Amino acid sequence: MTAPVPQASALKPSLSVADVVAITVSSVTPASSVFVIAPFAIQQAGTGVIWAFALGGVLALMFAFCYAELGRAHRTAGGEYVFAKRVFGGMAGYATFLTVLAMLLFIPPVLATGAATYLNAALGTHFDSQAVALVIVVLSYAIGILNIKLNAWVTGLCLFLEVAALMVIVVLGFGHAQQPVSALLHPQMVSAGVLSAAPFALVIGAIGTALFSYNGFGGAVLLAEDMHDGGHGVPQAVLWSLVLVVAIEIIPLVALLLGAPSLTEMLASPDPIGYLLTAHGNETLSRLVSAGIFLSVFNAIVAIVIQSGRVIYSSGRDEVWMPRLNRAFTRIHAKWQSPWLATLFLAIPSAVLTFSSNLAELTSFTVLLILLVYLTVALSALFSRVLRRDRAHPYRMPLWPVPALLATVGAGYLLVTLLAQASNRDIMIILGLLSVSVILYGTYGKLSPGFQKL
Repeated sequence: MTAPVPQASALKPSLSVADVVAITVSSVTPASSVFVIAPFAIQQAGTGVIWAFALGGVLALMFAFCYAELGRAHRTAGGEYVFAKRVFGGMAGYATFLTVLAMLLFIPPVLATGAATYLNAALGTHFDSQAVALVIVVLSYAIGILNIKLNAWVTGLCLFLEVAALMVIVVLGFGHAQQPVSALLHPQMVSAGVLSAAPFALVIGAIGTALFSYNGFGGAVLLAEDMHDGGHGVPQAVLWSLVLVVAIEIIPLVALLLGAPSLTEMLASPDPIGYLLTAHGNETLSRLVSAGIFLSVFNAIVAIVIQSGRVIYSSGRDEVWMPRLNRAFTRIHAKWQSPWLATLFLAIPSAVLTFSSNLAELTSFTVLLILLVYLTVALSALFSRVLRRDRAHPYRMPLWPVPALLATVGAGYLLVTLLAQASNRDIMIILGLLSVSVILYGTYGKLSPGFQKL
């Protein structure tokens, strides 16, 4: 048994809805999603990437309604694992916690590994991608332990520069539009060097990648305890974050495809954005955009580090770990007012993952984790009003339970589809996470008064 976390260890409420939106959208990092993640979707679905991102946006809205309702009803820095624990019980809480932990662990190295290309393009250098990723991850964790209000201003400024870089793509693409809109309405892809119709099944498969690109809008719920309105603005923060993310990502993608001098060459290129910049821009402009994208990746990882620190802080307060770790994770730095030990917890393993040489494998596995978490959130939103009648739901999603049902079916379908294509290693890791959650719950969860009262 552990003593309750003292009041002095509480987070200091200092953020407005706008601050939370700035941090949340920064964690999604729309620019790096367009530049680093979207090319995978373009390879999957060709011009059908627009359909995939549009359908992904509709599905993401269903998830956003779920996050908004749950985030207002269960205001906590713990987010998804607390939702699962309160709605479905301790085992679900532990399994969700470990899945979220793994997701927060994998996303920084995935983004950082793809950033080296843009740093080298900006500086004209040839730095090793793993070395660059390692430096980015380490610096991000160092900055993430600082005062969150300061970080909100920093991430907001970087987000502005990030959007400015994307505006270059928008201006170049729409200003030099050479493809008809019909090219987007009828998905096409390159097969054996020839442009042909893209099967809609490939478009559906790319929705998972689109969700990865949007992922992070639900992170607003993790900052509920940092808000000076007591978390009342969480629904607005979640929904505004998603709207901004979808707009910031889809508009440049449309401009990218319409501005391509040759769809065949662009779709076959490993760097479609670089192709557009080379075709319509110049070397200086290309370098400036590359610098903006590199900065956006760095900004995103800082925001994700802040969010992961809140989740781990909450897990210590809820006595998920052994007593010594619980005390360490709830320790607030006297000067920075941040849960600094909780924030640094994933620093070393995240840095180690930067030495993975296969960005595509890291990305595909992370998508599986994201879908697992989304499915949990959707199910929690579907049953929270029924199973937790003792807890008020001040914000209620429109047309409940339709959005929650659509989110459940969408996440479930995509998860089953991707699991059928997943490697044995990825499946074994996921089964390992579930096994560890059983062990942790059996050894700590059942005996923890803090977790049982959660």
